Amino acid sequence: MISLYNKLCYLTINIMGKQWFVFTSLENSQETKTASPYLDYLTWNTKGRWTAEYKDGEFYHYENGAKDKCHTDSILNYISDAGENWQMKIEGDHFVHAPNGDYSCAHTDTVMHYIGWDGRKWRAELLTLIDGLHPDLNGDEPLVYPEGMLLKADAAAEVYLVQLGSRHHIPNPDVYFALFPAWDKITVKSQEEVNAIPLGIPLSLDACLIKADDSDPVYLSTNGVKSHIQSVEDFNKVGFDWNKIKVMSPAEVDAIPTAPEYEIANW
Repeated sequence: MISLYNKLCYLTINIMGKQWFVFTSLENSQETKTASPYLDYLTWNTKGRWTAEYKDGEFYHYENGAKDKCHTDSILNYISDAGENWQMKIEGDHFVHAPNGDYSCAHTDTVMHYIGWDGRKWRAELLTLIDGLHPDLNGDEPLVYPEGMLLKADAAAEVYLVQLGSRHHIPNPDVYFALFPAWDKITVKSQEEVNAIPLGIPLSLDACLIKADDSDPVYLSTNGVKSHIQSVEDFNKVGFDWNKIKVMSPAEVDAIPTAPEYEIANW
């Protein structure tokens, strides 16, 4: 049997060659652990916000999370939870940390303490998957999180939107109806099934659907970033409302940092 702890911590998706991370808040020990292939960090050498993805032995760094603003490197420059400048690389199943990039003073560790985009202190651990499964889960059915699904527990009122492997609470009906036309797209599951999906940050009160007036791409905008919804099929599958899209100037859309694309799983 897969333990509840493993369900909370490990995503079993086919991601050969890609490294996943498990994130734990250093400020609130009660927060549920989450897992993702994307690490959002602040860098000290360019003073910017970046998203890192580690695959095939190197980091893919996306400026403000935008995949069209990408460069690759073997290292990552980050600000530690103590506000210090560190450089990190991955070797095997551990991190190598060097103060200010000085590897003569480097040390290895299984964790990374850093400041995230939200200004909070986080711990990241490496999660290595084999054939899409964490070694502890071999022999069990893979647990696939339903990307893009609206869901709630059968005995609870809270409604969540699943995005990038986490469930995000929709804080009130006003936020819900800024995105969706009706309640009929919500999938009801058991409390155990809902709890098995890592808890992410809630959608912000200003969450909305946006597009530029000179182009077709539609984005989900929440918590200060926008995520591209890749296709009409994905938009409809989630249940978003075409009539709720806010049309903005290209400059207004471009000014919102871009997070990883909104990915919809087969469910």
